[in-house]
Amino acid sequence: MIVPQQYFKHFFQVRKIQYGPYKTSIECLTHQKNERTLYISSALKSKINLSTHKQLTLLINDDTCIITLTMGVFLAGFNNTDPLGERTKIFERMSEAGDTLGFRTIFFGHQHVLKNKRKINAYYFEDRQWKRDIFDFPSVVYNRIPNRKIESHPEVMETKKKLNNHASYFNQSFFNKWEVYDILMRNSECSYLLPETILHPSKQKIINLLSNFAVYIKPIHGSRGDGIVKCTKLHSNEIECLYYDKDKPQINRYTNIDSLFAQLFPNGLKGYVVQEAIPLIKKGKSSIDFRVHTNKNHRNSWEVTLIGAKFAGKGSLTTHVQRGGSVHEVDELFPKEQANHIIKKLSNTALFLSTCLETRVPDPVGEIGFDLGVDEEGKVWLFEANSKPGFSIFNHPEIYKKSPKVLAYPYKYAFYLHNTLMNKLV
Repeated sequence: MIVPQQYFKHFFQVRKIQYGPYKTSIECLTHQKNERTLYISSALKSKINLSTHKQLTLLINDDTCIITLTMGVFLAGFNNTDPLGERTKIFERMSEAGDTLGFRTIFFGHQHVLKNKRKINAYYFEDRQWKRDIFDFPSVVYNRIPNRKIESHPEVMETKKKLNNHASYFNQSFFNKWEVYDILMRNSECSYLLPETILHPSKQKIINLLSNFAVYIKPIHGSRGDGIVKCTKLHSNEIECLYYDKDKPQINRYTNIDSLFAQLFPNGLKGYVVQEAIPLIKKGKSSIDFRVHTNKNHRNSWEVTLIGAKFAGKGSLTTHVQRGGSVHEVDELFPKEQANHIIKKLSNTALFLSTCLETRVPDPVGEIGFDLGVDEEGKVWLFEANSKPGFSIFNHPEIYKKSPKVLAYPYKYAFYLHNTLMNKLV
């Protein structure tokens, strides 16, 4: 690397260069040409996978020259106590993960984008403190809007449109349960992983299904277990329903099917799916399902980054942590050989599903959270795929220790998107 002579005093101790996940040794020389120009050999450019830039921002840290990048995180839920709301701590950890890859992370909501300017009055975490400053639009934005209601807010939608015009914007929206099912059902290599599922089911169809197995009735735009009802036909011919009322689990039994629908689905079943309830492997009396996270890396390839096993809470309908469920590592629950076998099965399935979904989703997707189950015969099933998997899995202390590595992946994918964008602009 050849730097302008007047700046050599800042570079004489530099022995390494870092660009995103790439780091290598270098030698610094000087030139007396344009004082704003730094020369890099084609071999070094290739070695660190440097995109074609007209301008670079450099940071000297001890003996390393870091080519810095910026990733924006678009979200909601800001307040005065914790700047980023209840997720402040996890975003601090994410920002620190970005630091290790040479990224500055700026966090902002729709209200922080300056009118008629490509500027953002964003938060950033530096020296263990939250600060604010005005930044240009970053080249890559990671969407972490927390729920569908906020995502459909007109001002959020307008900001998303603006970001799309000026940045590579990934994980743009929540998955629709039925669309995911429909995509995978049309693929003969994936369809065997799906429980029987019907969109906008009729009352009679649900009655027919209940003759064969228990079912879950779910809103297609739901999350965190909201709106789910589990129905089971008992030997007495009553139908037992488990659901939540104001976050409290309820159990009702119905002898009259019309009463069930009148009470639980007064507006009908449009916008719902009914799904076969699979008998899952258990530990004691509790069924277990699994959350598997896949992430894109800096080579635009999928990797499994996290696997957690989930128990339902006492009296709980689902394994969602927000509903009283608990998270465990797989090897906490099973002998080593069985745990390794389950992990391998889940990993292979999640990677395969990630590739299948990606080919049918038009916008960039950098991470997917899969809810998978393993039945009593060892078959893997897909229950849901989430484009913005929650962070509650990190409540487990051992899994939390892995969070820096997992939270680095959005930056790796951002690196890929940034390089792709820069090379297109040449």
